[in-house]
Amino acid sequence: MSESIVFRSPNWLGDAVLATVVLPAIRRRHPAAQLDVLAPRGLVEVFQHSPHVHRVVGITARDEVDAYRRGRYDRAILAPESFGAAWRAFRGGVPKRMGFATSHRGPLLSRSLPAAHASRARHQVENYRELASLDGDPEVQDVPRVELEERWRTEALALWPGGENPRVAIQPGAAYGPAKRWFPDRFARLAHLLSERGFAVALVGGPGDREVVAQVRERCPAPLLDLCGRTGIGVLAAIFSRVQLLVTNDTGPMHLAAACGAPVAALFGSTNPVWTHPFGERYRVLRESVPCSPCYQRHCRIGTLCFERLSVERVFREALEMLEGRN
Repeated sequence: MSESIVFRSPNWLGDAVLATVVLPAIRRRHPAAQLDVLAPRGLVEVFQHSPHVHRVVGITARDEVDAYRRGRYDRAILAPESFGAAWRAFRGGVPKRMGFATSHRGPLLSRSLPAAHASRARHQVENYRELASLDGDPEVQDVPRVELEERWRTEALALWPGGENPRVAIQPGAAYGPAKRWFPDRFARLAHLLSERGFAVALVGGPGDREVVAQVRERCPAPLLDLCGRTGIGVLAAIFSRVQLLVTNDTGPMHLAAACGAPVAALFGSTNPVWTHPFGERYRVLRESVPCSPCYQRHCRIGTLCFERLSVERVFREALEMLEGRN
């Protein structure tokens, strides 16, 4: 009888996309095993069509333990670093539990990596590759990837029909907090400048981004396509696969776009691009160096100097260079 392995996904979109590098590493070491993914229900589409996975199970905190029990898994690789994630796998009866020994959960893990190895001094993909080494064979060619479904492509085309003008998507929100968001009036000015140059511009985001997207639309004289809250992850990925550029804060959609091959201009303020820059070759990090960044705060108490100094002129100039192919 083949082994049954479960990978417990991270809880945030960006982390889930980056963690897709774990799956080929596990499959490489266990070619005949059943490999399932347990993921928050809103993130199922990230893993849904992975060629390495048998089944993706959508979970909530309430039914996670039962999902482990139903799966009767032999081992679990845990991407979340919380105590609760390890506790629920333990309660779910998984005999072998693996992960970083963070949050005082080392005694709950059968195999672990030191907490210090979950480092912010290197890219998160490198952290996930090391996590995969606990029960897999990671390789440098393992990169974040989200496989698209034809239905998502069809829906994306219906929402943003084809045209002659190159496409630029703008993601002005960030779920973590306002310290990660460049200012709505500057996004609006950028969108206007791009529209004047003949680019088709669309605003994207989730339901929680509607307020900031509305602020951008109100401040922009040019007509903008508003796709905020109108797509799931799969359709949003299909939209990103067809754009010439995404301009975005440090967000989950930033990583989704990069995993779909879109060029990304990533605006960083309170967070660390060494740790979470878009993974790939077709990106630029746009930030201004200030002594207090990265602070990792949700709310800035001193005026968000990191974004105050990031001008519309600079972002527009670098966006044009990327659109002209000078990545």
